[in-house]
Amino acid sequence: MRFVIKLSGSIFDTKENLDELEKILHEIENESKNESKIALVIGGGRRSREFIDAGRMFDLTELELDKIGIALTRINAMIIIGALHDLGYPKVVTDFEDAVIAWNQGKIPVMGGLTPGHSTNAVAAMLAEYTRADILFNATKAGGVFNKDPAKYPDAVMLESISIDRLKKIINSSLRAGKYELMDEVALGIIERSRIRTRIIGTDAESLRKALKGQKTGTYIVFE
Repeated sequence: MRFVIKLSGSIFDTKENLDELEKILHEIENESKNESKIALVIGGGRRSREFIDAGRMFDLTELELDKIGIALTRINAMIIIGALHDLGYPKVVTDFEDAVIAWNQGKIPVMGGLTPGHSTNAVAAMLAEYTRADILFNATKAGGVFNKDPAKYPDAVMLESISIDRLKKIINSSLRAGKYELMDEVALGIIERSRIRTRIIGTDAESLRKALKGQKTGTYIVFE
């Protein structure tokens, strides 16, 4: 199996999250022993947004702010590579071809951001498209897609599946640097055009374990 896993940068935001990241990497290591090919894409998290907000105060352009965000995602990727030890490809992958080279060497490629204007969700979708991955997992704090905002409505219910068109209507997408939400239009467009199997899951080891084993967790994106 070929898996592309997008990890929210929020996994670096607190000590508790870092403890969970250690468990997530353990699950990834276990799955890689089953001869699965796994590629990781890492978001920027709180620190990325803080640096972008600081730059915005000084009237940096959105392109300049995107470059700052990309740099922070690559720092996060460096940490992941070190934590994977011998399993990780030894440098941050910045080209989709290098991801395949890493796989051919039996290593796990780790990517951050690539191009201004593209979220790490879009990078993960493009990587899944390029590598013909069997499935893309987008690990987010939300853990899935709900029928309404769970922060506002305690009775919100997580959806087992959702169509691309409905998800486009639900997301509050923004093209400003550091403001990408659950998914964005670019990522969804790539997923749709190549009909990439995609599941939105939580940023916890148990959710990833279930996802890797094909068990019920999070929300599937389906095609009509």
